[in-house]
Amino acid sequence: MNARFERQILLPQIGETGQAKLCDSSVLVVGCGGLGSTLLYALCGIGVGRIGFCDGDVVSLSNLNRQYLHTPDDIGRNKAQSAHEKLRAFAPELVLEPHAFFLAQETALKLVPRYDLVLLAVDSIESRLIVNRACVETCVPLVDAGVDGLNGSLYTYRPGRTACLACYYGDVASEKSAPIPSFAPIVSAISSLEAQSAANILLGFPNSTDGRMLLFDGASMTTEFVSISKNPNCSICA
Repeated sequence: MNARFERQILLPQIGETGQAKLCDSSVLVVGCGGLGSTLLYALCGIGVGRIGFCDGDVVSLSNLNRQYLHTPDDIGRNKAQSAHEKLRAFAPELVLEPHAFFLAQETALKLVPRYDLVLLAVDSIESRLIVNRACVETCVPLVDAGVDGLNGSLYTYRPGRTACLACYYGDVASEKSAPIPSFAPIVSAISSLEAQSAANILLGFPNSTDGRMLLFDGASMTTEFVSISKNPNCSICA
């Protein structure tokens, strides 16, 4: 199987040892939409050995401008099942685990500890907080990505070391009633950065989004980092 990854094995930072780490790793992606599409392809591309992906939503026509895992023929199908079909064709040698449901608190607590790392690819604060609680309680690192129009963000929670998502968002979900605007290049760019953060964590590299939120402005093509402090009164991680 290493012949598939020979170009990245050439990198001195990865080599045969790093590739073996990736192949022995497991990742859970929550969300198989826009962020999840590029993210899941990238995880398969670098050879993460076991990849779970969870989504209870179905494909709609308005998804297709940015959700490259799905096609017009998939409209009305569950996104996790549609994703599994495409990813199995792309990387049949990997262990792919579709979970065709939305995560609730109970299911998150059962599913999250089965993986080394959790990657969020959702547009709901409520979903973020459900997964965040499970990651805090089971000591699993978490990378959160978000997109709003031409802007994107990326943040990594490390158990016991950095602020959790509840430190930033609070305990109560505040949902947007209107659809969030999405532009395909921004979605793919943030997804790729999230995949790189995942690789940094799995390979043991320094990861610049640990405890710091990366903010990306697609219109100006600029980035900045904002440190997120732990909330001493956080009901989840304090």
